[in-house]
Amino acid sequence: MTDIKDKYVEVFRVQISKLEEDGFDLEAWKSGTIVLLARVFGADSSKISQVEKIKFDYGSWSLRDSSGSVDQLEACKKRCNGVLEACITELEVLGVEEEFKEEKVSNSGIVQALKSCIEEELKMSQYKELIKVIKTKSSREEKQKMLFNSLMGYDPEIASKIVANILTEPSLSRSFLK
Repeated sequence: MTDIKDKYVEVFRVQISKLEEDGFDLEAWKSGTIVLLARVFGADSSKISQVEKIKFDYGSWSLRDSSGSVDQLEACKKRCNGVLEACITELEVLGVEEEFKEEKVSNSGIVQALKSCIEEELKMSQYKELIKVIKTKSSREEKQKMLFNSLMGYDPEIASKIVANILTEPSLSRSFLK
């Protein structure tokens, strides 16, 4: 049976093979690769920023050879290949990090967990009032003041209860322990 590591390695090898296809589109390749890197290594992986930095400079004379042809696309392809080969080596040697194999909490999952922690302590009318404040076009500092005043007006302990809910929510507390 093929494990997840082998599947990821295969996906990266497919991306590498795309570098040699006719009509190669660097930006399309980068977009697809970034999606894959985020899935395997997490959205905040430095590997994503390495791919994002690969640029084809149409106005550059620095990589033209004596015949005047632009060699820069090949240089970009080499960098693309290098990033993915390093990813493959990392997967083969170190495997897949447990934090990405286990329950991955996506951004929407985090938002949902935070929302639940807040809703637990507030009445629906209070919750709607806070959402209304968040949606205003006020500055961050003004919103913070309005939110603080609202929370203190409900119950002086409510903010502490919300923070305690957040810190003890299983899907969020793992993030604090890293």
